[in-house]
This record gives sequence, structure tokens and C-alpha cells, in this order.
Amino acid sequence: MSKDRPPGSSGTGGADRPPGRARASDLLNEFLTRDHDPRITLGAIMALLGDRAFGALLLILSIPNILPVPGLSTATGVPMILIGAQMAAGRAGPWLPRRMAAVTLDRDAFLSVMRRAKPWAERVERHLRERLPQLAGPTAERLLGLAVVVLAVILALPIVFGNQPPAFAIALIALGLIERDGAFVLAGLIAGLLAIAIMAAVLLGLEQGATMVWHQLFG
Repeated sequence: MSKDRPPGSSGTGGADRPPGRARASDLLNEFLTRDHDPRITLGAIMALLGDRAFGALLLILSIPNILPVPGLSTATGVPMILIGAQMAAGRAGPWLPRRMAAVTLDRDAFLSVMRRAKPWAERVERHLRERLPQLAGPTAERLLGLAVVVLAVILALPIVFGNQPPAFAIALIALGLIERDGAFVLAGLIAGLLAIAIMAAVLLGLEQGATMVWHQLFG
């Protein structure tokens, strides 16, 4: 006999869920069904998420950088740096200072990317389940906060297409935290290492190119 599921649960994939824990697709659906002002503030996003954990906010902020939406890497990357630092410090939940909470995102662009992300989230959820709890628990969350800080710093850099790899890694970590799936957390850390390696290669190439141009001009 199947167990009762929380209201709004899609009921797809994985084992039965603990009562009250929303799936990632449920979080996205909430944004799509609510009325929003023409400009959505980061504070409004946090208010909608309520007392949900860090993973939910990291997922919402990382998605616009994966698809991506131009011009949002800094607006979403800087808050993620602060969120990662709070995770590392052991805070119970995310907090943003008033000025950062007042940062706005274009409603139509933001909701459009959430609509595009929802089918993707529903497909990914079929593979999520509680496993490797030591990688998704409170102790691991502190170490993951440091990883998020590093990845969010890279994401916030003004480099063309440089925000997608770290955003993807953060999204995997966020999904792992939301679903208590240590395997997804591990996948996110591996993706993060690859993102760091890609960015290091890009920066090295830019440095070498700039050096070559300098020598040709001023030889």
C-alpha cells in the first residue's frame, strides 16, 4: 500500500518522501502560479520560499545561469556567495542584507526560464532518492558551503559563457541537498572541479593571448 504524499507532490521517481518536503518541480511551480510584480526582488523570492533550506534558494538562483539569461550572473552570483558563506558558518537558514534583498530581476525573463526549467527538473527527479546521507547532512553542508562560495565567485565573473559550468554544479549540489541525495551532491562536486578546470584554462588562454598581443604591439 502506498504512503500518503504531501500536497503538491508530483509523485514521480524515488522513494516515498517525508511529509512536507517539496520537490524541486514543486518549488518552480509555486513561482509560476503566483502573481508577481513587473520586477521580482530577491527578497520576494526568499519570502516565497519561506523557511525552506539553502538548497531551494541555491537552485532557484542557479537556474537562470544554466539556460542562461544574459545579465543575471552577477545579480544571482553575489547572493550565492553570501549563501555559501552562511552554510559554511552553520546558519540554520539563508539571510540576505536589505540592499541585496532589494535587487530586482525582470519578471518575464525570470518566469520564462522557470517554465523552461520545470520539465528538466521533473525528469531529473526520477533519479533522485535518499542515499549517501553523510554527503547531504548538516556536517557536510558546512563544507559544501565553501564549495558553493568558490563556484559562485567564478559564476559572478564577467566572462562570456563562464557562468554555465559553475551554475550547473551548484544546481546539482542544491538538488542533492533538497532531496538528501548524496550521489547528486557528489556529482555536483565533480562538476564543480571540472568547472574550475575549465575556467582556469579560459583565464590562462586569455592571459597568453593578451601577452601575445602586447608583445606584437610593443615588442
